[in-house]
Amino acid sequence: MPVRDRCGIFGVYSPHKDYRAAYAVYNGLVSLQHRGQDCCGICVQDGKGLQVETGLGLVSDVFGREKLDSMPGNIAIGHVRYPTTGGGGIKNAQPILMSFTRNDFAFAFNGNIANYPALRKQLMARGLTFMSDSEMELVGMLYSIALNRKDNIYEASREVMEQLDGSYNLLFLDGDGSLYAVRDPQGFKPFVVGKDSKGNVFFASESCALEAVGVKEFRDLKPGEVLKVSKEKGLHGKQAVEPKLITHCMFEFLYFARADSVIEGRLNNDVRKRLGETLARMHPVEADYVVPVPDSGRNFAVGYSRASGIPYEEGLMKNRYIFRTFIMPEQELREKAVRAKLNPVRQIIDGKRIVLVEDSIVRGTTLKAIVQLLRKAGAKEVHVRVGCPPVIAPCYMGMDFPTYKELAAANYSVEEIRKMIGADTLGYTDLKALGEAIGLDGKLCMACLTGKYPLKHTPKKGTPITCC
Repeated sequence: MPVRDRCGIFGVYSPHKDYRAAYAVYNGLVSLQHRGQDCCGICVQDGKGLQVETGLGLVSDVFGREKLDSMPGNIAIGHVRYPTTGGGGIKNAQPILMSFTRNDFAFAFNGNIANYPALRKQLMARGLTFMSDSEMELVGMLYSIALNRKDNIYEASREVMEQLDGSYNLLFLDGDGSLYAVRDPQGFKPFVVGKDSKGNVFFASESCALEAVGVKEFRDLKPGEVLKVSKEKGLHGKQAVEPKLITHCMFEFLYFARADSVIEGRLNNDVRKRLGETLARMHPVEADYVVPVPDSGRNFAVGYSRASGIPYEEGLMKNRYIFRTFIMPEQELREKAVRAKLNPVRQIIDGKRIVLVEDSIVRGTTLKAIVQLLRKAGAKEVHVRVGCPPVIAPCYMGMDFPTYKELAAANYSVEEIRKMIGADTLGYTDLKALGEAIGLDGKLCMACLTGKYPLKHTPKKGTPITCC
């Protein structure tokens, strides 16, 4: 089964030969670590060819100074991978090195190809052999075929895009030292490009990673755009495919991307605060403190406190060395991680009426464990408020909402979910509030909230996501 690549990518092209691109990519990947902790990798172009290094675990564990020093070169790309059920292991680490007829390439990918099974079957029927379960390998094969038929990267990208159905951002290097960036025609996932004061060009899944390496001005790649950075022309590009439908992933604004990232001109921190304010107006309650589920609920809770007048308190302390439970591959791991990650502050919680603010409810099990923690710490009442509307459908574009069976809101009413998680009251925002908070004139993918998929071939209800 294919591996879903809900990941982070980062790339740099420097015109300065003495520039240590591997170090820049390291810093960029650390800033994107929230997008995946399963494995990571860096590829550099050192003037002689492509050198790829990958490993299991966090960026700081895989890449020490000795390894980075052994990777000279002024052009590089990197990748952090999200852990998924059955999809871990070093064989699916990226960047992936592939040899084509005309050149060598190294690819890094973020997204999810909804028609992966059909495309893989077609390629295998042509005699092609897959070495991994990664969707990036399939995309690389499509590029290999297209580049044998097309005169340039733009025409080749157009041919590849016409075959793919789903979300994808790509970064790839060739053996000659050119760097390429591709964003899918619907713009599902965020993807930004910018330059620093020395003329170095950077690409990243989120703007927070560009700011970490000193880039102050950046822009989003346009949906369907292909950019190239080369020695001859510097940064240039073309619109390979004109978008017919733009569908930015709403969950990037609410949860997956960092609060300090800017997506399509919107600071995530502001979007989440606006939703928190809306929550306070939609679902008022008498309480002593507003407490966020750290860290994802914090901005929503600030907004709720501001609009309601109820004091904000950090009633749950987070262990910074435990990563996101949402992206844990196994349910048992998620539940154990909650206990290890969060500690209730009894002096704040005991005897108090608490408004617990969370970004979203997917399975509901994590929030149930948190409510239990508050009860054991002496909370008199726990009122749960959720920034995202009910998640009722699987995601085929790259978020880990795999089946209807696992989604709380797909199987239970709000009242039933309230009882399941043990809250005194439960309130969500709605689609209208979400659209108003983000804006973008309706150019959002809300398939997991509506069951209406912006794909070429809409999956039937109950169709399993085979890339889990």
